[in-house]
Amino acid sequence: MIDSKKNLFCRIGLLIFILILSFVFSISVYSFFESIFFEKLAVVMGVVTKDSRNLEIEIMNQLKFEHSKYASIGKGTLGKYGYNLDRFIFLKDRKKIIYISFLFSVLITSIFCIYMYISTRNKKKNAENLKNYLERINEGDYSLNLATDEDFSILSDELYKTVITLRELKEKAIQDKISLKDNIADISHQLKTPITAINIMSELIENNDSKDENKEYIYRLNKQAGRLETLTNSLLTISKLDAGTIKFKKDIVYIKDIIDLAIEPIMFLIEKKNIKLYIVGDNAIIKGDSYWLGEAFLNIIKNCIEHLEDNGEINLFIESNPIFTEVKIEDNGSGFLKEDLPHIFKRFYKGKNANKDSIGIGLSIAKSIIEKHNGEISVENKKEGGARFKIKFY
Repeated sequence: MIDSKKNLFCRIGLLIFILILSFVFSISVYSFFESIFFEKLAVVMGVVTKDSRNLEIEIMNQLKFEHSKYASIGKGTLGKYGYNLDRFIFLKDRKKIIYISFLFSVLITSIFCIYMYISTRNKKKNAENLKNYLERINEGDYSLNLATDEDFSILSDELYKTVITLRELKEKAIQDKISLKDNIADISHQLKTPITAINIMSELIENNDSKDENKEYIYRLNKQAGRLETLTNSLLTISKLDAGTIKFKKDIVYIKDIIDLAIEPIMFLIEKKNIKLYIVGDNAIIKGDSYWLGEAFLNIIKNCIEHLEDNGEINLFIESNPIFTEVKIEDNGSGFLKEDLPHIFKRFYKGKNANKDSIGIGLSIAKSIIEKHNGEISVENKKEGGARFKIKFY
């Protein structure tokens, strides 16, 4: 709004300036020709006064010179009768001359206004065409058919080249993502078969071998096989999220139902460490996929459990307003080191206080899922100790 008013004042000021300039120019032109006419008239009067022989020839000869010796004589003669450059023979016509000069100025200004109007209209039309073209690009239509003037034609050509380059880069990036997803999926599926075989064989050995020493080795083998299976499943999930192949539902879901879904698979960990878990706040609703949101909350709550000692505490606070729904997940554990906080959601990042069996991928998956649901997540340390995750859904 301010820019529009500023542009309007600038245009009005420019028009006034052109009007004044045109008027001054026309008056200056009139004054210039008036002085020339007066000079030539003075030459004629000088010749007539000084030399009565061959007047026609002498007058024609003297008028050829820019400065004639008869000019001063003629000016003196004209001055005797009250005529000089300030009070010349055109004095009675000066008002008319001023009027004509003003009309000339208005004409020039009007022509300029018409030119500016046509030019501005064409620019607006071309700008509108470019805007519509960019909107079509956003919708996936890359065809270019813009009828513009020369300047905008150059811009359109450059824009078209840029669009083609961006389209090719986008298509290549999408293809690379799909290829990466397929490769990871293939690797994950290939790994699942030997992992399953290892689990079955270790279970058979465990059931048929009573030696305590062998049981310890079997326990370690099962633990590493389980860790490898978790990593395989996580990689598969990440590849799907990156490639955008997961079709998230948009159901109306209750936050508390999502939390219950998240807690169920890790309830044995909560009971094992005797952790107290409290849910405080309204049973707010959001739009989303309860399964995948449950996965996100599971990874966050599991991270809290890993940083808690026995008999620890986890609190979930739910708040909602017309703009967003917020869920805070807090624990009274050791929290995160300051240098770890900026990297918490990076893939495969393991902080110094992380569990040695942690893969470092759960929080990254949680962040991706939440962002796919038009949300955001952040983490901080509480002043009194422990960590606080803030999740907002808009």
